[in-house]
Amino acid sequence: MSLEREGGGKRAPHRTLYLCGAGNPEGVRLALRLARSTGRWQRMVLLDDDPALLGVKKMGVPVEGPFSILESVDPAQAEVVSLVARTTRGRAAVAARIEGCGVPWAGLVSPDVDLWGTSTAPDLMAYQNATIGPEAVVDEGCVVFMGAAVGHGSHLGRHCVVAANAVLNARVQLGDRVYVGTNATVLPEVTIGDDVTIGAGVTVVDHIPAGATVLSEPIRVVETGKGMAPGGRGGTSAYADAGSGPRPLDSGTAQEVERELAEIWGEVLEQDAVPLEANFFDLGGTSLAALRIIGRANERLGAQLCPVDLFEFPTVRTLARKVTGCTTSGPREAGGLAVAQQRGDRRRAILGRGSLF
Repeated sequence: MSLEREGGGKRAPHRTLYLCGAGNPEGVRLALRLARSTGRWQRMVLLDDDPALLGVKKMGVPVEGPFSILESVDPAQAEVVSLVARTTRGRAAVAARIEGCGVPWAGLVSPDVDLWGTSTAPDLMAYQNATIGPEAVVDEGCVVFMGAAVGHGSHLGRHCVVAANAVLNARVQLGDRVYVGTNATVLPEVTIGDDVTIGAGVTVVDHIPAGATVLSEPIRVVETGKGMAPGGRGGTSAYADAGSGPRPLDSGTAQEVERELAEIWGEVLEQDAVPLEANFFDLGGTSLAALRIIGRANERLGAQLCPVDLFEFPTVRTLARKVTGCTTSGPREAGGLAVAQQRGDRRRAILGRGSLF
């Protein structure tokens, strides 16, 4: 895609910018804005490994092929940006592939983001209205989304993602590949280990060990006609704390429930066969997939599961036992419940595996 200045007129020839990952139109828009305001790139190319996206346009920029196109690019005439931000592990993996092609990285930083007094890698992506405080250090491959704040003296390790409106207060230390969800808050001087996922809306007050997922337990809608409807009157819906476990089913063997759950997982994850002992996240599960699986399981099986249950029971077999009432606690290996804490009237769970929220 050739670019022109917003005020009209052609630009002098310059580098081509390759954008890797078609699933992030906000990133494409940021790149277009910077290209038109700075004249840094004459041409923009979108790459994605999904062949079904070939020719599809995002913000007017077409997908021209897979990431492997970078292998034949002249590094002296091109720069590259990774727009992959769905998971930090995925972002790190894509970065490793791109680095092998030898094309130099470009950063995408909105003009309203003040970097004075900070130390940032050249491939930083920082969207509009983001704030990065003085003396903050941001390592390679990091993304700070719209409205997010990185406090002064904080340190972000490699390939971290700070989602929209999340707040890292002063001197927060993030390890590598940490994902901080939308509207989450990390209090000052907290240290977060490598490969941690912090869910949307969570307030983190303590240090978090490597590999954990931090969630704020949601409420759940319980069976029609039980309790009080919103507004204080009896009605057709009511709410209960997510900590109350689902009722054991009155009928259906564990094997039947396993078959039904395996079918649901296959539908959502687009897999022909799902092994009963396979971990949901190893199969490519995300928070959106978790919501869909739990919704279908509740509808078909009459269960009362919530997404947190999928973190505690991350295989078809263990989730089936939860549904049939054969177990009351999750597996203690990676993927099961690691720590549960209660502060005031808000419960949170820290679990051993996770995905983007």
